[in-house]
Order: sequence, then C-alpha cells, then structure tokens
Amino acid sequence: MWGFFSLAAYYLQFTDVGPSMYAKPILNPDYVLTWQGHFIGLSFFIVFTLIVSLLYAQFLTKYPSPWVGIGYGLILWGLVFYVFNSWFHLTKPVHELGWNTNSVMISLYVLTGLFIGYSLSAEFNNQNDDQEPQQ
Repeated sequence: MWGFFSLAAYYLQFTDVGPSMYAKPILNPDYVLTWQGHFIGLSFFIVFTLIVSLLYAQFLTKYPSPWVGIGYGLILWGLVFYVFNSWFHLTKPVHELGWNTNSVMISLYVLTGLFIGYSLSAEFNNQNDDQEPQQ
C-alpha cells in the first residue's frame, strides 16, 4: 500500500524519488525511469517491506506502543537514504533532494513503520490474550 502511495507521490510530483530507486542497483539506468522500472522497483519495495516486517515481528512486537513503529519507520528511512544510498547510489544525497522530497519520503517511511508496528503488535498481543485461560 505504501509503495503505491510512493508511486502516486512521484507521478504527482510531490517527490523526485520514485519506487524505481529500489531496483536501481540491478536495472539499466535508462530503464529505471520508465513505468516498467517503477513497477519493478515497487515489487522490490514490497520484498523490502516483507523483510522489515519479519524483523519487526521477531524483535519488536512485544512493545505495543505506536511510537516504536514510528521510530522503526525513521530508522528504515535513515537506513535506506543514508546507508543503502551510500552503497548503491540509489538517489542524490539527502541534503540535495530538497525539502519536499525529504518530507514526503520521511512521512511515507514513518507511516510504513507505524502500519507495520501497529498491525503486528496488535495481532501478536491479541493472540497472547486469546491463549490465556479465563477465570
């Protein structure tokens, strides 16, 4: 869902960074900016989201606070835009992207982290409540 919002934000020119950035290390640079490149990047984003969801489920579901999910989204944004970007040159450096692009991407990652955190924490904590014997 958030990958499609990223695609919509790119096509509506709210951000200079489209979902194709996730596939940039393996795609031809000319192909990255086509609509097919964006959908391949979107599929890479979905795989990335599945991996980070499994990591959240493994380590952070015991903390049912929404702030954990928000913090997780901020960490993911930093990981993608500082660490992965320096390794794979996904986009321009953060300080060159501009205020609009950075604010949209931070918001999308915060919402992604909040969605992952809230969904998984609620599901895991409800399962634990259902398994306790009633008195």
